[in-house]
Amino acid sequence: MKWYFASRVRHTENLVKASEFLVSQGQEIVSTWIYGKSLKPYHEHVQEAQQVGSENLQAILETDIFVLISDAEGTDMFVELGAALACATERPGSIRIYNVGEYSKRSLMQVHPAIIHVSSMEDVFVNEGINISEFRKLNMDF
Repeated sequence: MKWYFASRVRHTENLVKASEFLVSQGQEIVSTWIYGKSLKPYHEHVQEAQQVGSENLQAILETDIFVLISDAEGTDMFVELGAALACATERPGSIRIYNVGEYSKRSLMQVHPAIIHVSSMEDVFVNEGINISEFRKLNMDF
């Protein structure tokens, strides 16, 4: 399965660990932004930001499982969520969308019926049939 993570940049370190775990389980990570450098401020890196934005959108269009790590703040992750919801609407059953955490219902689109709300990343993995015993050893908190 192809996985895409949407989140605030401050979660990048944990997302890399989660991604490495998933790869060890035979999964594919398509949210390559987690491995890149910060492009902020975007107006100083317009061409590179445009390229990364285009790549992210294409990855979302091709993903099987989209996971949003909710947060009290954030912007781009909601644009990514919108793209995932468009996929779910245009191609029902083509993508599963998870919203993880305590801030998972803070905006209108976060309560869209295509979204599965869970408390933790472990819940996502269990729902997807992935053995979480090794993941638990990583002791991550999103």
